[in-house]
Amino acid sequence: AFSGSMVWELVNPVSLLHREILFGAGIGLVLVLAVFIYDLVIAQRGWCGHVCPMGAAYGLIGRASLLRVSAPARARCDDCMDCFAVCPEPQVIKPALKGDAQSSPVILNGDCTNCGRCIDVCAQDVFRFSHRFDKRSEES
Repeated sequence: AFSGSMVWELVNPVSLLHREILFGAGIGLVLVLAVFIYDLVIAQRGWCGHVCPMGAAYGLIGRASLLRVSAPARARCDDCMDCFAVCPEPQVIKPALKGDAQSSPVILNGDCTNCGRCIDVCAQDVFRFSHRFDKRSEES
């Protein structure tokens, strides 16, 4: 806050695009195009998932979050894979959903955004919101 603006805003693609539209095309447009091509060709959600400094900050904050998505009824999972299809970070689902009986049904990975898409899409009601210390598993 030394300059009155966040340092992140200098490289934020949304802010760059707005500045390019308002003040004319320049190097910022090239950077926005590079981010777009990176996401399109190299890695799906590559900017947000691997490069973005805000994503890293949110990941660190997310590790301490008390609200969590949990899979207490994971025995009811019919492997339809709908949850993996809608999740912006599908790698976080597998340990809670497909883990052994001793592993926690709570998604503890900081990359989980707690968006709840997996809860909405699951026809078997495997997922629900819980707290990070809830280790209960429903038997079905």
